[in-house]
Amino acid sequence: MTHSLAGHAQTFHRTHSSSLLSRLAVAAVATLIFTFSGGAPAQASWNTPERPLTASVTAGTMAITQTGFSSLAAVYSSSALTVTGPVTVKNTGSVPAPYSLGLGTRSATALATSAAVNVWVVPAASACTATATASGATGKTWTTVGASTGTLAAGASVVYCIRSSITQSQRFALAGVSATLNSTVSATQGNWNSSSTASATQTVADSVTPGQTSKTSETDSSISLSWTAPTDTAAISGYQVVRDGVVVATLPASRLTYTDSGLDVLKYYTYTVRSTHTATPVDVSPLSPAVAHATAWFTYTNWYSVRNVSSQLCVTGADGGTVAGSALVSSACSNQASQSNKFVVDASNTSYVNITPKSSASLFWDSPSDDSSILRTSSNISAQKWQILAIGSGTGTFTLQNKNNDCLDVSGNNLGSSTQVRVAACDGSANQTFILKNMG
Repeated sequence: MTHSLAGHAQTFHRTHSSSLLSRLAVAAVATLIFTFSGGAPAQASWNTPERPLTASVTAGTMAITQTGFSSLAAVYSSSALTVTGPVTVKNTGSVPAPYSLGLGTRSATALATSAAVNVWVVPAASACTATATASGATGKTWTTVGASTGTLAAGASVVYCIRSSITQSQRFALAGVSATLNSTVSATQGNWNSSSTASATQTVADSVTPGQTSKTSETDSSISLSWTAPTDTAAISGYQVVRDGVVVATLPASRLTYTDSGLDVLKYYTYTVRSTHTATPVDVSPLSPAVAHATAWFTYTNWYSVRNVSSQLCVTGADGGTVAGSALVSSACSNQASQSNKFVVDASNTSYVNITPKSSASLFWDSPSDDSSILRTSSNISAQKWQILAIGSGTGTFTLQNKNNDCLDVSGNNLGSSTQVRVAACDGSANQTFILKNMG
């Protein structure tokens, strides 16, 4: 038996005899010897006449092809959630072809595992339209659709209608995701086979992600933002504003601006925005590109809390912040007047400020010789003159250093609530690092 392979077609030949002569004369002589009981052997012989031998040869070609799979390439959008296309499998050989049409994907992307896929037989490619009613198995994806099988007579063909679709809701989770799809048809008979492979790429258009945020204005406690709407606003119900990874606002689709307030002084915050689609749970688009925006420097007219980064407690005037000589202590942050402080430019040296609580405009932060911080009436001494020094750029953290070059400090047991703060040699530690927040 011999076979040759040309492209996808395979031709094979069957021969009843090999190395035949067209005319073969055969003369056979046979001798039989019989032995009879009690006697000599008897002999007989004969000649066979000359006889020609003939042989016949049969040949067949196996070839399977497919066309049309490229029509399933698609870019999904709000107005194009489904793609339908015919795939024609044809036996172009001369022998029957048992075939298998396998559908799948090169890699199991989120689109390949989510898109709904239907496959059914139609009488002709013209019957495979976007409005054709699908039949056959449901609940399949490009990773689970499997293979369709059958046998085609020589020259026969079959048409499969293939439909792939996503939902409006899936546009949000799958925005920008692609899948490379494969269609492989193969035919096998004995040791001979033929195959054909095609591919198509599908992508979900990233048309639901808003543009990145821009800062339109800022104060020492707020940042105002704006952004552009996505290119395809169909099915978008609103936007989520995300600050440092946390959703801080959910807005209707008509809103493309937001003011984020209650922020720390001179601090960068990273903002992104994503669009939403009404569902349970809510569908969200990918996040817009992240952009960092900063609040402004403190003013000399607003009131500020002073919070330590280690303890997360605020500097507070004891005794309600109204009694001269009362200690400055650490306590839980709240909106009380004894925690709200104004930075008043020192009249004798504008490089420094005097710090006074809202609870009493006649008292000021002071650090006497024992280094324990208290409230005291105004006096032109170094212990009441402070510089508020930013640490780094846009970190929102500060060191409070007096004119004696000592820094406000909450180290040791002073990390506890209601314990007195002090000043100490500046060391850059967290115990000397504070956050300012506008209290109004």
